[in-house]
This record gives sequence, C-alpha cells and structure tokens, in this order.
Amino acid sequence: MTLPGSAALLREALTDCLQALDAGDHPRARACAGRAALLADDLGPLAEANTHLVTGFVDHAVGEVTTAVGRFTEAAELAAQHLCEPEGIQLFLHARRELAALHRVHGRYLRAEAILHEALAIADDHEPAPEDLAVFHNEFGMVCKYSGNFERAAASYDIALTLLETSDIADDLGLADVHHNIGGLAHARGDYAAAEAPARRAVAIRERALGPTHPEVAADRAALAPILMGLGRLEEAEALLRDAMVTFEAAYGPAHYDYVIARGNLAALIHQLGHHEAAEDLYQQTLDALETSLGSEHPDLAPVLANLADLHRTLGNPERARSLDTRAGAILTGAVRADHPTLGVLNKWPSMPS
Repeated sequence: MTLPGSAALLREALTDCLQALDAGDHPRARACAGRAALLADDLGPLAEANTHLVTGFVDHAVGEVTTAVGRFTEAAELAAQHLCEPEGIQLFLHARRELAALHRVHGRYLRAEAILHEALAIADDHEPAPEDLAVFHNEFGMVCKYSGNFERAAASYDIALTLLETSDIADDLGLADVHHNIGGLAHARGDYAAAEAPARRAVAIRERALGPTHPEVAADRAALAPILMGLGRLEEAEALLRDAMVTFEAAYGPAHYDYVIARGNLAALIHQLGHHEAAEDLYQQTLDALETSLGSEHPDLAPVLANLADLHRTLGNPERARSLDTRAGAILTGAVRADHPTLGVLNKWPSMPS
C-alpha cells in the first residue's frame, strides 16, 4: 500500500541526494539514495527508475563504475515499460544518455555510440520533449566526435542547436554547451577558422550566465586556446590557458582533469614556440597525471603521447618517437573507428627496423 505523501518524500530524498553530490558529501548522498530506494519500492516502475538513475550518479562518483552501469541500465529498462508517458520517455533517454556518458568518460567510445544509436531509434517513435532530445543529441555528438564519426557528430550538434533555439524553454547553458562542442568538432577536423566563432560564442553565453570568473567559463576559454594555436595566435592562446589553469587550480586543485588537459595544451603551445625542454617536462607531467587518474590505457593519453613523439622526432630521437606513437596507436585501436584521423597520423610513420 502506498502511504500518502510517499511521492513527495521520494522527491525530497532524491533532491537531497543530488545536493549532497554537488557538495561532495558522498556518505550523505549514499544515505539519501538508500532512503529513496525504500520509498520507491511502493511507487511503481517510474519511481524506481528515477531512484536507480540518481543512485547511479552516487555509484559513479565514488568509483563504483560497474555498479553505476547496472543502475543506469536498470533505470532505462524500467522506464522503457512506460515510453508512451512523458515521464517514461524522459527517464529512458536520460538513463541511456548517462550510461553512454559513463562509457565515454572511461574511453569506451564505440560502446557509448552504440547505446545512443539504439536509444534514439526507440525514442523516434515516442515524441520526446525537445529539450530532452536536445541534450541527448549533444551527448551523441560528443560521443561521435571522440569515436571519429564526425559526420554523425555534426548532424547531432545541428539537431541539438536547432531544438534549443526553437524551444519555448530558454536554456543559455545548453546553448553554450552545444556551441562549445561544435567548436571542438571543427578543431578535431583541423578546421580552425570554422572552430573559432562557436568557441567564442560559448565563452560569451556562459560568461553572461555565470560571470567571468566561473570555472565553466574558464573551461570554454581553455577550449578556445588550441583553436587559436591552430590559427597562429599564440599570445592570446597562452594567456587563456594560463588564466584558466589559475581558475582550475583554485576551484579544483592541480590534479583535476580540466587543469591537466589545459597543462597538456600549454605544453603543445610551448612546443610550438620551440621551447623543447620545457615542453617535454609539461608533456610528461600531463601524461603522469592522466595515467594516475584515468589509467594507462585511456584514449585521452593518446594525443599527449603523439605530441611527445613529435617532440622527440624534432629532437632527433626517432626510436623514442616510434615507441610513443606505437603506444598511442595501441590505445586508440578498438576505442575509436578505424578511419579516425589521429590513428591515420600515427600509422603513417614507418616501423622501426627489427
């Protein structure tokens, strides 16, 4: 029997859980998730789906990745029983998106792409809300960019942007996310001129929404920097990276992913300026930090390894360069599409004689 007020108590428990997660209070988040699970038992599949979804956030935050995968999978399966209801299709897309995002964060890009492709085929028959579909397509675009499926990524970003621009619900931060990602895709394709405008648009939108000192604004500026490097505007790029690193260190500490990636881009800039010894040191710091936080086989290591290899070729160390390229290629093989441009660059170098 469902007690009066149980649904309200469940909403309160889930809200408390998310607030605790935002505050970094994982024990409190876990306790709130446990309370929510007890309440959801009597409230039906959608209540259970929502609880599994939020509990999956907690599991992932504390490093229980396999458990989080199970939570997101169960949430999607429960929601799939009610796809004709607005809450059902919303929860289904959210759970599938979070499952794919988890795989993306851990470098399993092709798996993430397959999850989203399958979910989109199901969602197409159930008229999800435009704002939910926009967020879903933004994630699909990110996954496809990382996997090397650039045409699909571009199409998804275009859909997300159109949905957000025509939706009745204003979402400036959502627009900033999509513009940021459109710039990132153009950068990945080597089209720096096309990348600059959306990247600057993301900075402007998010700065207006959050203020100039917010870490998320710093992340937009840090993403603009390598685009400017490609355009040869190194002075502005360096200033953006150094300012972003100050913001990241103050907000998160020097081990945080955003700080580490910005340092890797600073290494590439210093390398481009010809300061080889300083660049090598920064590359190595970046590589060590990524290995510590992500493991030795994560695809995010590959660009740093490739840049370090390029530096060693410049320094006349072809064997060391080949070794680094080989490792980068091995990491990417199976994680991205076979025609991914980075793999193509890595494979162009001749093998060392035995």
